[in-house]
Amino acid sequence: MAEYRISGIWKNSDGVITHYAVHLRTKNADGKTYTIDKPMKMTKAAAVELLQRLGNTAKTYLWNYTAAGWFAGGDVHVVAGNPSFLRTSQDGTVRDNLLHLINYGYVY
Repeated sequence: MAEYRISGIWKNSDGVITHYAVHLRTKNADGKTYTIDKPMKMTKAAAVELLQRLGNTAKTYLWNYTAAGWFAGGDVHVVAGNPSFLRTSQDGTVRDNLLHLINYGYVY
């Protein structure tokens, strides 16, 4: 059972998400604070498999330009399909949807 944050995506030339930037979130020894690891570049299939494991959860991870820091966004869940894919909970906002995350394909 683990918690994750997804901070960004990579897309192919057709604009389809192929990879996610996935961070592990772990509770520190003090029991009050958390550490969020550097991102792992994970294929879409691997990210789906990770979140299908019992007890694993994920949220989007958003950069707050005003506060110059990261914060948790919407819940991410697996949608069954062929192939299955990830989606945020529909809440009527665009800012924490997966396609709105940083496109790391432009960065590296």
